Amino acid sequence: MKFTRRDLLIWSAGAAAGLVVSPVPWKLLDDTSIWSQNWPWIPQPVHAPIEVKQTLCALCPKSCGLKVRMAAGWPVGIAGSSTHPVSAGALCPLAFAAHQLNWHPQRLRVVKRKGNASSWNEARAAFSKAAGEGPILIIDGFPGRSASSVLEQFAQKKRGTYRVTFVPETRALVPYETWTGAAAQALTYDLQNAQTVVSFGAPLLDGWGIPGNFTRAWSERAAGIADPQLRLIQIEPSLSRTAAKAWQWLPIRAESDAALAAGLARVLLEERLVAAHGPMPTLSLADASYQTGLPADSIRDLARAIVARTPAVAIAPDYSPAIAALNVVLGAVGSRGGILARSKNAQPQAPAEQVISSARAVLIDATVPWDFTPQTDAEIFRFAAWNPGQTNADWLLPAPGFLEDLTDFPTAPTSPIETYAVAPALLKPTVEVHSAAEFLCGLDPELTRVEKLIHSHCAELFRARTGSLCGQQAALVPSFASVQKFEEQLWQGAVWAGDPPKPKVLRCTLKEWPNSPPQTPADDWLSSWGLPVQPPLASKLYQESGLRESVERRMA
Repeated sequence: MKFTRRDLLIWSAGAAAGLVVSPVPWKLLDDTSIWSQNWPWIPQPVHAPIEVKQTLCALCPKSCGLKVRMAAGWPVGIAGSSTHPVSAGALCPLAFAAHQLNWHPQRLRVVKRKGNASSWNEARAAFSKAAGEGPILIIDGFPGRSASSVLEQFAQKKRGTYRVTFVPETRALVPYETWTGAAAQALTYDLQNAQTVVSFGAPLLDGWGIPGNFTRAWSERAAGIADPQLRLIQIEPSLSRTAAKAWQWLPIRAESDAALAAGLARVLLEERLVAAHGPMPTLSLADASYQTGLPADSIRDLARAIVARTPAVAIAPDYSPAIAALNVVLGAVGSRGGILARSKNAQPQAPAEQVISSARAVLIDATVPWDFTPQTDAEIFRFAAWNPGQTNADWLLPAPGFLEDLTDFPTAPTSPIETYAVAPALLKPTVEVHSAAEFLCGLDPELTRVEKLIHSHCAELFRARTGSLCGQQAALVPSFASVQKFEEQLWQGAVWAGDPPKPKVLRCTLKEWPNSPPQTPADDWLSSWGLPVQPPLASKLYQESGLRESVERRMA
């Protein structure tokens, strides 16, 4: 019997059709779906009454407000808390699924030394020995907490060094420390009162700052308006989502932000478009045009557009002295709609990126981003909840995961007001974990424990009798009869909010235009959480769907 190509095609089509109507592939898909949802490390939710608890997210220093749906003591859902005075219900994509992170396959469950299983007793002995043999360095990624005070106290007692890592939004404010003496953590952008915002690649509509904070102001004062009250000028090489939604987008060559800032400052000063006096940049307008790829006339037009509607402020995606100097020329430092001092209490901290000259041991808190790698030959003790691999740490120490640790939250970076909140541990860890502060308190019983420091801070806020408590119902601090009642509300998820900062004179001693180092791509919320814990689909959903709260929904 002759078998032709036509017969083969007919047979293949018939087999495919038969396979579709057959229950076999659908049964296999069903079994695969059921099997994939029952990984051994994922707990199965029980059928129990739902209890909603108010708390805050500790995955990054932004500390957004959360509503956690609990069933039989386990979290089964996360939503944003609309009563939070800053985030007001908005969350990043990671937070929406954060209750699943504790069962991630790469959760660090045992102490490891150079890749091999060890024990907490061996880790304590090794760190005690190292601390007794030479100087130590402690690195904190979330300064200002009560746990941070423990880390700093231990470093001082051992004559060691305490350093911090900052999120990109805070690093952008670091240049003002030298010029004004105000700590970067104490400064904020007064975007609510700005009328022109010049963003040099900062993703203002894609996760910059506290989620929802700028996007709410932009949607109410700019979205869909031909001549908006809030003009957003986006300057970056590619057409990002922020650039596409901005009032104006200017594409420039990569890594030429500092040159454009210098060119704009030169036009503002030469044409006397600003009242402030600042140092004249050494870069000529022609050179700025050559480096940025923009015609000189376009730079002049941009400078005039910036001051056409004031107050105006420039925002850098990361550390950039030239963009900070542009704000000095604009008169935005210490002015309404510009850069304000939010607090007097914060003190400048030494950044962890400084060269480590000599250290016997380095202790890295779990709040430090995983991609931070200290350049040192010292013995490294790293606390982490997840183990993505590729680290130079000698010791990996399991830290509490999501909702597993008692902590407090100082004011978040870029927050327009001072805030303070407390988050008790809502979950009991399934493995032995310790925070860096708890670890050090075990080595030195004379250190003040985190819980006691939190009580002290709550008492200080109560005695100051300023601000309000934002919970299920807002209440002024003086309305509380006792510190116990006040603190009880904080432990139940309320947030203390101070008064909005008022413009204060910030003495600025900028005598010459700064020479900016070569720029590197800025980190953001997506790059700071690497592959182990960042679901890629969540990023796409956040940027291209309606996960951001709409104006209509908020006003309903």
